[in-house]
Formats: sequence, C-alpha cells, structure tokens
Amino acid sequence: MSHLRVLRTTSEDTFLETLDQALQTLIEQDRFLLRKGANERAISFRLALHLQALLPEWNVDCEYNCWEKPCHYMKQVVTSTTSAATEARTIYPDIVVHKRGTAENLAAIEIAKSTNPFGVHQDIKKLKAYRSQLGYQLTLLLSIGVDDDIGSSQIEVIS
Repeated sequence: MSHLRVLRTTSEDTFLETLDQALQTLIEQDRFLLRKGANERAISFRLALHLQALLPEWNVDCEYNCWEKPCHYMKQVVTSTTSAATEARTIYPDIVVHKRGTAENLAAIEIAKSTNPFGVHQDIKKLKAYRSQLGYQLTLLLSIGVDDDIGSSQIEVIS
C-alpha cells in the first residue's frame, strides 16, 4: 500500500516507486521519530539510509556540499543556522542521489515535515538551482507526515 501521494505530470515512475518504498520503510522502522516529530535532519538521514539500501549503484548523501562546480544559488544564504537549530534551514539539499565526483546527478530531495511552520518557497528555489545549475535529473519536494499525520506524505516534482 502506497503512503505517498504524488503530484506530478512527468514520468519518473521508477525512481518515485523506489522513493515510495523507502518512505514506507521509514514509516515502518522509524515510526518513533515520526510520531515524536523529530528534527528534519534526523528524518532525512533515516530516509537516505533506506534509499541507499534500495539504490546500491548510487551514492545517497544528506546535506551534500562537494560538487565539482559551484551552484550560484549557494552564494545566497537562505537562513543562517547552527547545528543546534531544531528546524533544518540550510542552503544544501536534504538528500541527493548521485555518483560522487561525476556529473551523474539523479535526484535532489528537499524534505519538509507536515508540521513545518515555514513556507517551502526557498526549498523550491534551491531545487530549481540544483536542476538548472548542477544537472539533477529529478528535483523533488517531499512533505513527510509526522505526529498525527503519519502516512500522509506528499511529493511534488519541481522543474
């Protein structure tokens, strides 16, 4: 049973099915984190681990910042943050699926908890920059259901 409601018009079915499978594993194995509304970085990390298990031929990284060429958007600080901040508001993508040190960039994913008090407009700007400047094939905004919203996740393909 799919826990992911997909809002898209293009055909990225294979990757989206894999992402849905990783999300289902997250819901099953990491329900405690979702129920408690854990930090977005903790949730992103767990989802990345589940994605990595399903995509062994790719590297799955969180908050990746080691590209060969710079992304011009990265020069614009979205919101200053510290490691103690409870809401992840950085300039790096939450999750990337790529082959490190190459131009093979499959997906960049920004995560927002369903309880996120911030808008997603900055995340959308980042995703557009990852696609246009770094060549990510897929750029995805994933809202993950937490607290009482577990199982109500939604994904939007950003182009």
